[in-house]
Amino acid sequence: MTLSIKPANSMNLMSPISRPASLNFPSSVSLSANLSYFFSKSKPYEQYIKTAATGIANFLKSAQEMQASAHRIMQKEQSSFQARTAESSDSKKVTATASAGAANKTYEVKVNAIATSQKNTGTFLSKADPSVVSNGVNQFNLTIGGKTTKISAAISDNDTNDQALNKLRDAVNGAKTGVTASIVTDETTGHRKLELSSDKTGTDQAFEVEDVTGNAMSATGVRSVSHLASNASYSVNGGATQTSQSNAIELEKGKVTATLEAASSDTVKIKIKPDEDAILAQVKDLVSSYNTMHDRLKEAGGVMNASVRKRMESLVDSSTYERIGIHRNGDGTLQLDEGLLKKSISSNFEQTTKAISGNYGLADRLSSAAEKYNEVPASSLLNSKARQVQQFAMYQSSMLMAMPTQANGWIVNSWY
Repeated sequence: MTLSIKPANSMNLMSPISRPASLNFPSSVSLSANLSYFFSKSKPYEQYIKTAATGIANFLKSAQEMQASAHRIMQKEQSSFQARTAESSDSKKVTATASAGAANKTYEVKVNAIATSQKNTGTFLSKADPSVVSNGVNQFNLTIGGKTTKISAAISDNDTNDQALNKLRDAVNGAKTGVTASIVTDETTGHRKLELSSDKTGTDQAFEVEDVTGNAMSATGVRSVSHLASNASYSVNGGATQTSQSNAIELEKGKVTATLEAASSDTVKIKIKPDEDAILAQVKDLVSSYNTMHDRLKEAGGVMNASVRKRMESLVDSSTYERIGIHRNGDGTLQLDEGLLKKSISSNFEQTTKAISGNYGLADRLSSAAEKYNEVPASSLLNSKARQVQQFAMYQSSMLMAMPTQANGWIVNSWY
């Protein structure tokens, strides 16, 4: 951040600094005499100017950080006031998630049946015995969702059942049809069997396997269906019974997703509400950034125009903010009552949202104020004493340029 000392043309809160050309100093001697007492009681004006620059720069930097915090609250994509959580009265039966902006309401979901996937289970085979699958290339069709895929596996003369099952498993999985093959081992006997399962639930994902060449499917017994594919059956808020291929059902046009976990004779309540923890975290960040900015204002009090601090403090001095848990301390900083803020979010969410993140709300007011101070010349933030020092420094600079033989002075072109 480069802060050049330039006079301001205008500013609502402070009077502009006069341009050096308009200064009416009778002579360098009389000017020095007028300021000699001031400099005898304080730092040399060179250090004073640097201190002033540091104070203004620190304030402006903290104001920008406060503005960034305010923007996060106001912008819809980042605002925690758009975040939602979903609570289930029985998470063993129904769970749910909610996306940003979902309506704050309660759903009653009754689960008649959950959707299941098809599973075919083969017969246990002694893994060390010679393969029951025919030697040579075994081809079989796998049909799912109306699409048939021909799959091949080559079985050697000396393959064991274990080796043959592994080859069949890898062939099915390599085809990527939507059916996954796995091998199950009996912990007692060590025998192994092949299982086929559809990757998705619902009757649309039912499948069939059939030998084309060889006997891979029939010899392993994997043509046998051990668990049929089925659809979910449920109702919402006492409405008509609905079915779904999946256990994930959409509510409020997809803004809420409920997942059916198990059938239940009772309804399960899904409560969609604001994410209080997320809101609390963002408001705490805004309060913290304001307090940091306020501390920088106090540190720069010796050079800063007092109206800046008064203006910033006036923005947060409101009974509206106090009612939702944001209080102004005696020193001008803010204090957040987390319990009161959460209570306000729960009992009066719309008004709380408007007070903090809405138009002319706290975040908007602080952001606008920070923007104004970042747009004006930094020198316009100085108080009258600092302005006098600035004017003297600029006057001396012009004198040194006119009298180059006096090399013991210095020229102030900028603060940094």
